[in-house]
Amino acid sequence: MSENLELEGDLNLDQFISRDWILTNEETIKELSQFYSVFSNPTRLRIMMMLLKKKRCVGEIADILQLDQSTVSSHLKILRHLRLVKTKRKGRFVRYSIQNKHVRNVLREGLKHVLKINK
Repeated sequence: MSENLELEGDLNLDQFISRDWILTNEETIKELSQFYSVFSNPTRLRIMMMLLKKKRCVGEIADILQLDQSTVSSHLKILRHLRLVKTKRKGRFVRYSIQNKHVRNVLREGLKHVLKINK
């Protein structure tokens, strides 16, 4: 976001729903669209759900999901690019984890919504 906004606590959406804001913040809208597009891929979503519990390396994720390491690496590259996961090197392994509490909250709220509508 190009504007300097207070992002802790509740975000007042009123400031973002005006016609002017929507039409003049193309880059923010584009980034938001890319952010949500990541959740449309079941494999990336599975990876992110796994990372909610603990940090994991590519091989561990690949074994659990029964996928090639190259496939998992490709998905993690996208998640890193969009800053949804972060990395930490430990010895010769790179461990992945969820970037921050905001990503965790999006996953939690999405899951709550899906469980609620499927009751």
